Amino acid sequence: MATFRIIRLGNPILRKKSQSVPLQKIQTASFQKFLDKLVQTCLIKKGVGIAAPQVGKNIRVIVVHVDTKNPRYEHKKPFPLTIIINPEIIKQSKEEKEDWEGDLSVDLRGLVPRPVWCIVTGLDRKGNEISFNLQDDFHARVFLHEIDHLDGIMFVDRIKRKDTLSEYKQWKKYWKDQKIT
Repeated sequence: MATFRIIRLGNPILRKKSQSVPLQKIQTASFQKFLDKLVQTCLIKKGVGIAAPQVGKNIRVIVVHVDTKNPRYEHKKPFPLTIIINPEIIKQSKEEKEDWEGDLSVDLRGLVPRPVWCIVTGLDRKGNEISFNLQDDFHARVFLHEIDHLDGIMFVDRIKRKDTLSEYKQWKKYWKDQKIT
């Protein structure tokens, strides 16, 4: 199956608020095909997540998949391949933690503060209600990062320590093994 082209930072599509997907559209063949292609794009690009705006569609759909076979995430807890339509953050912690983030739409890394846990609801690909109580700070981070995309927010907007913003190759050379303080 072919994959979508990833939209890059600077494209105005990434800064628009996405529209909810009507329930009657979810079961259509064209929408199901879109979901399959979005999943395939996430897997081929080796991301832990992807949002529909990153492939040029301003609709509220995200994919999350923490695959420990990916060397970048082998030390993280796995999270099964999951599609969430119309995700909503129901609750999140006041406590935050800084950690490294990157993005398929941006070849940069930076330290981003995020809540350490959150509760997210939405619909699965069949239109059934689903809910996630994300107590693992990395899983919460991935969901919050992808949901940000649906609201036109990029991770670089959330970086407080601008000195950590690095091109990926430079991050690997200078920052990757640094202890976060």
